[in-house]
Amino acid sequence: TVVCNDEQMEAERGVVDRVYGSREALPFDVTVRRNLSTAELAEALREDVDFLHYIGHIDADGFECADGKFDVGTLENVGVDAFFLNACQSYEQGLALIQHGAIGGVVTLRDVINSGAVKIGATLSRLLNRGFPLRAGLTIASDQSVIGQQYVVVGDGGLAIAQAESGLPVLCEISTTGDPDEVEMTYRSFPTNHQGMGTLVMPMVESSSNYYLGLSRSNQHTVSREEVIEFLSLEDGPVVIDGKLHWADEFDPSVL
Repeated sequence: TVVCNDEQMEAERGVVDRVYGSREALPFDVTVRRNLSTAELAEALREDVDFLHYIGHIDADGFECADGKFDVGTLENVGVDAFFLNACQSYEQGLALIQHGAIGGVVTLRDVINSGAVKIGATLSRLLNRGFPLRAGLTIASDQSVIGQQYVVVGDGGLAIAQAESGLPVLCEISTTGDPDEVEMTYRSFPTNHQGMGTLVMPMVESSSNYYLGLSRSNQHTVSREEVIEFLSLEDGPVVIDGKLHWADEFDPSVL
């Protein structure tokens, strides 16, 4: 469920609406709701859903709704398993969700500016949709934003709301070397509640025949530019090139 109670953050709602459930091999039902009242938000929190992405405002009195404020502490229990409360000062309400039955979620510690929150929200939603667990997804998204340190995980950060195509979600990290034909590449995988820490992985590049545990980073490999382009075509996932996050399906080889 995606709830947008702030018209100024419609850009984020539009992105997450397109992202969640967009994988052909692993679609899931997405409900988008806007400008909820306190009663409607309470109903949304009690519903049995895997994930709730909230876009709006939160303060010491609770969620800002169309007819006032709603405090999660007034509920006896919640049906939401995981959540992302992309709003200012959402820590206390997120903690209340955990105390009333949720498993894990992402919250903010202080006020966050709208533009930064939209960027974090859009990036994290894409990572979660690709099978990254909450903590790993937030770590990657936070590294790309100056307000990233205002976001934290509460509850179980290893919870994933979707499965990765390759079994474990993978982050490819590439550093250019100045040589137009070669780059340095590492391959980092993350354990989830679907695939645990004992899982073995092997980067699908010719220069590597080693297996690695699913919570580790592979050795740095010197690979050809063509080999990297072929590797990134195998799966639509995140790739960090010289510190900047890109996506394999939108990858522009000219940045290498």
